[in-house]
Amino acid sequence: MALGYILFLLATAISWTRADVDPFFNDSTFDEGAYGPYPQKSYKSVGLWSPRPNILQWDTQCEDGQYTFWTPRGNRVDEAGAMILDSKGDFVWWRGGYGQVYNMQVQEYRGELYLTFWAGDDTVGGHGAGYYYMLDSSYKQVHKLGAANGLDGDLHEFQITPEGTALISVYEVIDGDLTPFGHEKDGKIWDCLIQEIDLATGKLLFQWRASEHYELTETQREVPNPDPFDFFHLNSIDKDLKGNYLISSRFTFTVTYINGVTGDIIWILGGKRNNFTDLSGGKATGFMYQHDARWSDDYTTITIFDNGAEDWHYVEPYTRGIRIKIDQEAMTAELVTEYANPHHIYGMSQGSLQTLPNGNVLMGYGNTGAMTEYAGDGTVLCDVHFGPETWFGSGDIQSYRTYKFNWVGRPDTKPDIAFVRSDDPASNETSVFVSWNGDTEVRRWVLEGTDDVEAGKWSALNEVARKGFESQILMKNITAPYVRARGLDKDGKVLGETDAWNWKEPKVSYSLPISRSSPSTSLNHAF
Repeated sequence: MALGYILFLLATAISWTRADVDPFFNDSTFDEGAYGPYPQKSYKSVGLWSPRPNILQWDTQCEDGQYTFWTPRGNRVDEAGAMILDSKGDFVWWRGGYGQVYNMQVQEYRGELYLTFWAGDDTVGGHGAGYYYMLDSSYKQVHKLGAANGLDGDLHEFQITPEGTALISVYEVIDGDLTPFGHEKDGKIWDCLIQEIDLATGKLLFQWRASEHYELTETQREVPNPDPFDFFHLNSIDKDLKGNYLISSRFTFTVTYINGVTGDIIWILGGKRNNFTDLSGGKATGFMYQHDARWSDDYTTITIFDNGAEDWHYVEPYTRGIRIKIDQEAMTAELVTEYANPHHIYGMSQGSLQTLPNGNVLMGYGNTGAMTEYAGDGTVLCDVHFGPETWFGSGDIQSYRTYKFNWVGRPDTKPDIAFVRSDDPASNETSVFVSWNGDTEVRRWVLEGTDDVEAGKWSALNEVARKGFESQILMKNITAPYVRARGLDKDGKVLGETDAWNWKEPKVSYSLPISRSSPSTSLNHAF
């Protein structure tokens, strides 16, 4: 291709990267439902949809280079799956096809970082029956783990320890005496189990059953009939340097500390068998229907997502996050910090509280489509709604937990490209759209053209900075019949390129994307 031709193209090109639609910013009509129950935006280069959130409050402290890990599902979510967003809520990666997905996070195993999550059937009554997945940085499945002893893996917990083991939650129906509740002696209950499994071998290393250490009468629930009675409801497991376990049980209002060798209970925080003196007048031990109990601050404090509600049964005035100072010698508990959204959001089920490396705290509100990042002292920094506040609690948009992590995504697919010609018949403008599902390293896109693909002589037509998930390049007078886009990192290294496409072929629609590169076939979804 002649140099003069290239210079002519560059001189007549108009380019910008505005394909991504910005989120809403403090839009009151959003929260009134003016844009529907789940506002989304679509893309030209790939058939995906992502949330278009309403950012009510924003602080640059939230732009810490980490990504948000979210597993959307609900009444208004067409397909449940795993999703990564950037700090402004822009799309980074999506994958469906697993069924229901819960608890996606980044975890380290043998010196490498992996995406981990549970997927399976969540219709078994407040818990799940499925498997645990590990994906590498190319989003290829490298491990799939099931529970031991022929049981089903539950959705609530999958934590990888520094020793290369997995902590998982398990639910199993067993016989239970329900006469204290006015029901039959030979009733059925959901028992809750902790299992620690060696990831490399699948060997069960430790197992603990709630029914062997808790009486059914310690529950805070009434017995349903005729379903198995979920009296305990395990929803988080944490392990400390001593090898002991810290667990949360929603329906006993307790956080329990368990000996990692004998399984004996060392102490209980909250509930009917509380072992602690509350120095905060009940604010440290009075949590209800809670989730996600974690050690923090070198095992001197515990953080808890305190739902304060179950379904539509509100007990506390709002859902809060709490940080509790624990003195295991004096057996005292004291509320250090409370994290409360100014809109008094309820997370009626699910939810998470994560202490970030910079000391901030991220809360995801479970069945309410919202997340809030707080400073360490409880000050709200960033507040994001994925659905209108009018419909909070409806279950339209949910994510069991919400996390932030550093992540480098290097997909083993090709980038996607599409061409859309102007609606004006007299115009010779064409918009080129390019994206790469899961990539985190491309900084610029270079559009190249050629007259002969087999000859391999490509010339640059235009170059734009990447903006968000999908970048747009508006160009005039493209005469090269074959076009491709190449993604460059910050150092100018080519990370990937689209297929080459003859964009002039008349069989191609003017209003639809001309082409899509082939989707990945590296992951086989099986349940």
